[in-house]
Amino acid sequence: MSKFETFEHKADVGIRGWGESPEEALSNILKALASLLVETTSFFEESPKVAISIEVSSEFLDELLVKFINRVLSLTYLERVIFYEFRGRLEKEEEYLLKGELWGVAFEPDRYGYGVEVKGATFTMAEFQQRDSLFIAQCVVDV
Repeated sequence: MSKFETFEHKADVGIRGWGESPEEALSNILKALASLLVETTSFFEESPKVAISIEVSSEFLDELLVKFINRVLSLTYLERVIFYEFRGRLEKEEEYLLKGELWGVAFEPDRYGYGVEVKGATFTMAEFQQRDSLFIAQCVVDV
């Protein structure tokens, strides 16, 4: 069973990931994001080969999620890498701190095709919380 999905939202698209930990939910929302950026996600079957460090902090979890997705998008376009895995930790001190590495593959249009251009994450339907035994991360992205 997939642990991520995209969903329609007016002229934009929602992305959602869930998991047994906040970190797994973030890793899975990256898969939802990646599925928008390309035509084929055959790289999901491969081990990611490119890693880039990331650190994001915020007072609120929903804001942290939006900042995280926007940072991932910036790195995607600057580095030409499709990120689909997060390895790291979410900690809470004075603020929430997300620290770790993004993992992915080099973007190869001939191999993966072009999906839609995602301009940025929005606070529309932004949610990062625990429901029962699952953590859910979701937001709407501007396409």
